[in-house]
Amino acid sequence: MPIRSLPKFSAVLLLLCGSAAGAENVATGTLNIRLTVPVVCNVSHQSAISQAGAGYRLGALREFCNSPRGYALVVNYAPGSMKGAVVAVGEERVVLDGSGRAVISQAQGPRIRDREVFAEPGAAGFDTDRLEFNLETI
Repeated sequence: MPIRSLPKFSAVLLLLCGSAAGAENVATGTLNIRLTVPVVCNVSHQSAISQAGAGYRLGALREFCNSPRGYALVVNYAPGSMKGAVVAVGEERVVLDGSGRAVISQAQGPRIRDREVFAEPGAAGFDTDRLEFNLETI
C-alpha cells in the first residue's frame, strides 16, 4: 500500500520512526554565534526645583549606559557663565570654571542609576538658564 493511501497520522508516524532509526548516523559539531549589542547611553532629567540650603535642588537625573568601558556624566552650559557655581549630582561635586563644559563623574562599566541634582550659585549668581547633562562613553 503506498504512503499516499495511509491516513495522515500513520504517515507521520512512519516518518518519525524512520528518523529515529537513522539517529545513529548523526554527526556532532560546533556552532558559533556572534551577537553585537549596540552601546546605548542616555540621561533624562525630572525637574523639581526647590530651594535647598545655599542653593537649589534641580530634580533628579536617571542615567542609563550599557557601555562595557563605562561613561562620564558631563554638564554643558553657556561659555563664560556660571563661573564659581557648584553643581552636585549625588555625592559628586564640581566647581564650574566658565569654560562651558565640566565632567561631573565617571562610572566604570555599565550602570543604571538615579541621582539628585543640586546647584549653588557662584559670584555672578546663575547667569544662564541652561544646564545640559550628557553621558559620554569612555
